[in-house]
Amino acid sequence: MAPVDHLTAAAILGGMRQRAWSLLTVTAFLVLAAAGAAGPIFAEASDNAAFQVRRDEIPATARQNDAAVIRVSADRGPASIDQESVIADLRSVPGLTEPDLTGASIGDELAAPDFWGSTVSLGAKRERGRLFAVRDPATDLLPATPSTNPDGLWLPAPMAASLGARPGDSIVLAVVKGNRGEPQRATTTVAGIYAVDGRGRLPADVPGSRKWALRNGDTPGDTEYDTLPAHLLVGDVATVERLAKSVDDQIFWSVEAALVAGATLAEAQRTADEIEQVRRYYATDLPAENDSPKALRFASGIGRIVATAQATTATVRERIRPVEWAATGVGLASVLAVALLSARRREREVRHAVAVGMSPVRVGGLWLLEHLLPAAVGAGLGWLVAWQLVDRLGPPGAIQASLLPAAQASGVAVLAGLVTVAGVGAAVAARRVRPAPPATARRPLPWGAMLIVVALVAAGGLVGAGDAGGGVDLLVPLLTLAAVGVAAGWVPGLLAGRKRAAPHLPSSPGRAVVWLARRRLGSGGAERRLAVMVVTAGLGMLLFALSAVHSTEVLADDRIAVAAGAEAVATIPGSYELDEGAVWAPPEDPLQPRPVGPVPGVRNPPLPVGNTVVWRVDVRTPLDDFQKDLLIVDPARFGEVALWGNGPGLAAARAALSELAANPATADGRPRAIVVGDPVSAPVDTIRATIGYVIEDLTVAARVNAFPGMKGRGMYVVAADPFLGRLSFEDPRLRPRNQHPHPLFIQTFLWNSTGPDGVHAVTNPKGVQPERVSTADQLRQDATYVATGRARGYQVAVAGYLALLAILTLCIYAQRTAVLRRPTDLMLARVGIGRRRIGRARGLEFVLLAAVAFGAAVGGVAALAPLGARLLDDQPGLLPRFAFQFSPAGLAITAGAAVLATVLAVALTTVRSANAEEGAYRDD
Repeated sequence: MAPVDHLTAAAILGGMRQRAWSLLTVTAFLVLAAAGAAGPIFAEASDNAAFQVRRDEIPATARQNDAAVIRVSADRGPASIDQESVIADLRSVPGLTEPDLTGASIGDELAAPDFWGSTVSLGAKRERGRLFAVRDPATDLLPATPSTNPDGLWLPAPMAASLGARPGDSIVLAVVKGNRGEPQRATTTVAGIYAVDGRGRLPADVPGSRKWALRNGDTPGDTEYDTLPAHLLVGDVATVERLAKSVDDQIFWSVEAALVAGATLAEAQRTADEIEQVRRYYATDLPAENDSPKALRFASGIGRIVATAQATTATVRERIRPVEWAATGVGLASVLAVALLSARRREREVRHAVAVGMSPVRVGGLWLLEHLLPAAVGAGLGWLVAWQLVDRLGPPGAIQASLLPAAQASGVAVLAGLVTVAGVGAAVAARRVRPAPPATARRPLPWGAMLIVVALVAAGGLVGAGDAGGGVDLLVPLLTLAAVGVAAGWVPGLLAGRKRAAPHLPSSPGRAVVWLARRRLGSGGAERRLAVMVVTAGLGMLLFALSAVHSTEVLADDRIAVAAGAEAVATIPGSYELDEGAVWAPPEDPLQPRPVGPVPGVRNPPLPVGNTVVWRVDVRTPLDDFQKDLLIVDPARFGEVALWGNGPGLAAARAALSELAANPATADGRPRAIVVGDPVSAPVDTIRATIGYVIEDLTVAARVNAFPGMKGRGMYVVAADPFLGRLSFEDPRLRPRNQHPHPLFIQTFLWNSTGPDGVHAVTNPKGVQPERVSTADQLRQDATYVATGRARGYQVAVAGYLALLAILTLCIYAQRTAVLRRPTDLMLARVGIGRRRIGRARGLEFVLLAAVAFGAAVGGVAALAPLGARLLDDQPGLLPRFAFQFSPAGLAITAGAAVLATVLAVALTTVRSANAEEGAYRDD
């Protein structure tokens, strides 16, 4: 084996011996590795967060078909021991808790249509009840009274109170078959008394458990009242099985299990797939029994929850994927930039290598070896940084399975970076091997003008596009800001003025700072313009991304407010259901003229703070042929309950509501109305609205584009008292004398500012059952809103790196100019200007450069504002319209980044090595 030559050995460790340059190289590979690793980690965290949200959304009233559980009721035999095969099947499914065996009486169902009765008695008192078996009643039930008796049956608290039973009492279970059948009895004891739920039938759940709530509808029914669940006589499996056998009852066994807490989406998907296999097995293995009480019953909502979460994650991934590619592209561009800067920095070394006969392949190989160790360090740190950033700042989902794929992705990205570095080294060497003929005049490409043209074409194409600019919300801003940076690159030269070329020193040393700063602002050339362009683009992208997040958050809040109206909206039969003092509708006399004006005593329902009643009805106007909504509100209460977002569109709507509250009607009693999203009514001040057979003239109070509760069509908002009072007997606030629908088909809603619990707090005491309750939280978890929010967060990370790249660029420019200017600085210091004045001039120079870049960045983002809707609005058809807004926090962060770049750049120029002065005077 040939020994490793000296150059190869030196190259292996050489990449880590270059101090600041080694740090820059490691940083470039770190960013590339982090960009490659962040995608899989972010995707898993997002998937798991979406799954957990969907799992948490399962309402308390859900059945087992909609919850993260499984229940299999299969006729494997009458005895509990026969269910061991079912338990084994569920135990083999990954991701499920330990299966739980339960059993319910089906004697009544088997005896149908004959009479069948099951009772429990204590002395002369008797109550209906049916057997139900669980593994451990003491842990599955919520005791209503202390119990120390482990054997027997647990009775519901209402039944125990009716019987006068206490734990330890002896009771008799009796089952009768047929109208003349002899009861079969068995004696047992009262093991305990359990609390029941709000409906008074099923057992109440132990805190932290929902077993009994999920069993609602799947427990035995009452033998007398078919629509009610039976009172359950709960015991352990052995006790219930023994008693059922004694009274000739039949127990139908079920096996239940739940998805383990904290399961990830991938784990839940595997569980759902296995459950489907179990379902198919039982569906094909057991005979079809039609409506038999022993027919297979298979209930599970795990697959449905997984499918719902995956619909959200698919949208999120679609929005994130272009940003992932952009992040990886920026990482590769960073590595390429470092390689190109390294080539310029090591130009003399490359010339010597070519002069001694080294081939381009050899030079490229040495560069690859030299960057191998920095790349490995950067890959490890990048993977760790991506993991921690997503874990701490990303979606709140578990990160488990993606860590290995993320490491592989970061490795591939870093490998591509290494190949890029090697290619740059080989290309530089090849260029030195075959130099251009001396007579060939090299003309620089007008890259600045080309970039401006490309940016204008991209922006013009985006404006002329027919839909939102999906996938270009990073590219077009980057091109635009880079083009603005090209123009800004000439500003320092203009600031320097024509006198920058004056060769003489200033007459006074005190004026030397400004004189020297002006000379150097005008002497940077293409390198200075490139630095200003990169800094402008980096700071601008940071400001644009932060402002985009701010604007889309405001827009999402506004659109949710428009669509939802309030935190919770319940459809109720009528407002009179909530008003005990509601006036009855007067009887109509066809022989008398129809009364005019409000019925005496009619009122808006008095409700707790945070609640209001809203009425909605379809209306038509002669202005067009389309139906519109008429929203009838109590303006004073509506303003407190409705959602108003944070944007200017709904701010105008709220101001219009305040005006309506102050003046709900004209002097002659005509209702005033807020016109919402109805451009056809713009030329008129009075709108004639037709509601069923009633025609009312509405005076326009204000016009707005959006309003809470808007349903995608034009709407008019009026105050309840002046409008409903004109309906007289048709006023929906009156308590009707019959159950017929309202003659004008006016719908009634209860709006609440806290959520569904607030709705039920109002309706339950009144005995009102809402037909439907919709919430703003349901809209907040819409896949589009979730995907947009997470994509914007990812873009902020990419923009943050671009800002970091801008800071590094200014630092590199500062360090390079400090090296080039060191001989001049030393001479100026010796002729009387002094090092401190030179340092102040250097600081003033970079302050001005950073200020120019920051101002250009702000101007560039302002120029992008008209394109905001095309770039950032994923649902352009919704109201209110997108309005790009500067983020105050974004401006402060961007300004802070500019200040940091200036401080670091100035600090780098003050660092000198021990032999700096000697090296500066040496003639190369």
